[in-house]
Amino acid sequence: MEEQPAGVGRPGHEWLRGYATWDCYYAIAFCATIAFVLTLDDATAKSRSLAVVMLVCCAAWYAGYGRALMRADDESWRGTLYLGVLLVFFTLADTFASASSIALVMIIPQAYWTLRPLHATGAVVVFAAVPVVVDTFRTGAVVRSVADQGPTALMIIIFSALFGTWTHRIIDQSRERADLIHQLASTRAELAEASRRAGIGAERERLAGEIHDAIAQGLSSIVMLVQATGSTLDQVTGVPPEQSVSMDRARQQLDLVARTARESLAEAGALVEALRPTALDAASLPEALRRLTERAAEGTGLHTGFVLRGQAEALPVAVEVVILRATQEALANVRKHAHASRADVLLDYRDESVVVRVRDDGRGMDLAARPHGYGLVGMGRRVEQVGGDRRLHSAPGEGTTVLVEVPR
Repeated sequence: MEEQPAGVGRPGHEWLRGYATWDCYYAIAFCATIAFVLTLDDATAKSRSLAVVMLVCCAAWYAGYGRALMRADDESWRGTLYLGVLLVFFTLADTFASASSIALVMIIPQAYWTLRPLHATGAVVVFAAVPVVVDTFRTGAVVRSVADQGPTALMIIIFSALFGTWTHRIIDQSRERADLIHQLASTRAELAEASRRAGIGAERERLAGEIHDAIAQGLSSIVMLVQATGSTLDQVTGVPPEQSVSMDRARQQLDLVARTARESLAEAGALVEALRPTALDAASLPEALRRLTERAAEGTGLHTGFVLRGQAEALPVAVEVVILRATQEALANVRKHAHASRADVLLDYRDESVVVRVRDDGRGMDLAARPHGYGLVGMGRRVEQVGGDRRLHSAPGEGTTVLVEVPR
């Protein structure tokens, strides 16, 4: 699932922002309708009581079913079911007491909450026609019933259609704006991530250049000076025997300095290579991993194999560097520590991620007892920087599997 930026999300039904106000409105309208039925309607006491019972059923139906339905912004068949049952209760209430028609002021908004404007307007027409039809059956005078109830029903339909359609249009526009804001926020987050990765890459290039220009060149100069000094000592002749021992010791010390400088130069070179991988400049990632796997077997009894799964595609530079370095570190650990006879590398291009797995049949290790070395810790940090995951599976005598998965 795509992760949303903080503070941005798809809005629900806009009317629901004030649902407590609507509940209060319904409660007031319900109490007013009950009061009108009990005090102003000229029906019998029994009819008024039955009408009140039907109105209570309307309120209970809303509280038990309609309220949750409207807050879920569900415009499916459930809304039609809700309004259908509500229509039965309302029709019975109006049949027992004509003052029950006042309940339309709390029924009509619910129609536009549960249905789209066109269908909601049709529902309003049906509800508004109920008092006219009931009065016609009660009096038997069609013309008089239409004349008395018709204008009110027509006004209710026209006003509800205009107001409900206008409100739904505002809601749709608000949702479109919210979606646009969400897309803009996502794009901004993607640009920020791309800028961050580009900054990391530029900083790595800068550090590689600094190490090469300063430390590596300085160490090279030290090696050259030590070699020149050793040659000068070799050319010295006629040295008294008592000084010959001192000169031999000086040569040994110079050899030690030269060896130390060469080792430091090699480490600096490895660091420069780690910061700026040249293997990816001349080959694709699968080819670079294939060559790396083959080189891991050179000069040892280790047998290696490389398998490519899926369709290879170009990946962001930062992702390819992480995969290359993780494979390099895993194979180096196999050579140094695993005492393995075989190591296999799998590069798997999946739909949403790329997985590289390095598996050996070496002596393994106890992950709970043995702390991870700097190489594995550094590998995990590299993988985390690109939003990936590194997993390590091993047990004494069962070999080791390093699995790295990074998003594409």
